[in-house]
Amino acid sequence: MGLNERDYSRSERTPWDRIENPLSMIKVLIGINVAVFLVDLVMDDQLSTWFAVGGDSLTRPWMWFRTLTYGFLHNTHVVLHILFNMFLLFIFGRPVEQRLGGPEFLRFYLLAIIAGGFVAMIYPWAVSLLTTGQIVPEMIGIPTIGASGAVVAVTILFACYFPQQEILFMFVLPMKAWVLAVLLVVGDLMGALGFFGGSDPTAFEVHLAGAVFGFLYAQLGWSFGWLDFTRWADLPSRLRQKSRRARLKLHDPDKKIRSEAQEADRILAKIHESGESSLTSSERKTLERYSRRQRQKRDWD
Repeated sequence: MGLNERDYSRSERTPWDRIENPLSMIKVLIGINVAVFLVDLVMDDQLSTWFAVGGDSLTRPWMWFRTLTYGFLHNTHVVLHILFNMFLLFIFGRPVEQRLGGPEFLRFYLLAIIAGGFVAMIYPWAVSLLTTGQIVPEMIGIPTIGASGAVVAVTILFACYFPQQEILFMFVLPMKAWVLAVLLVVGDLMGALGFFGGSDPTAFEVHLAGAVFGFLYAQLGWSFGWLDFTRWADLPSRLRQKSRRARLKLHDPDKKIRSEAQEADRILAKIHESGESSLTSSERKTLERYSRRQRQKRDWD
């Protein structure tokens, strides 16, 4: 099958895709993941110690930033961890990015990481309570790292958009994309239920969170356009502009003069209706100040 015959090649392109040589978010994300992996390798897993997410993060809200950072960390002792994730991100992410556009794909990917991160915080507490009836610190403190949850979300979204697309499972067995999606979900569900043994370090619950996130995104027609990162980048300049406008308003002498003139007109109308004796001391001072200003203005003219 030629490239132009594939479903995702015939789909309508977004304005982002019509820009000549747009920045590929897939390449950016892969580059960041590889760079973080190399830094963590040199630092002997120190980054994983600082930025991995776990059940102990749940009771410390100031550490909830880890629900994002964990998704850019990988096991430095198992190179296949990052290679497999980045390979799947590249294969399934490109047509999804083409469908969504770069900015929306980035928002989807990051929010999928965060969704999996919160599951990674909550899941150990639930398992500890259900299996032992109490909180076991050793279970709560197990860290979670990896982009697998977000990659699974991308894979499921690919299957939702292009369900009949034929792919080669394990580079050998041809199957439809929707079949692969079902196999992934079933495998992760079995893993989460303990069918693969308790020694498996894979965070199946995070995979399932990513699968649910990707499925809901496609089925409910979600869009995260309201989460515009470019507006955040312009925030300092907008704040400076608002500050300048506020200072201009604060030091606007014409506004003060206009206000004083309107008040003087009101006081004169009051004198005409009720007489000068009806004025308060404050109104008398305002009228005197206005009269003095008018005399000065005539003298200058």
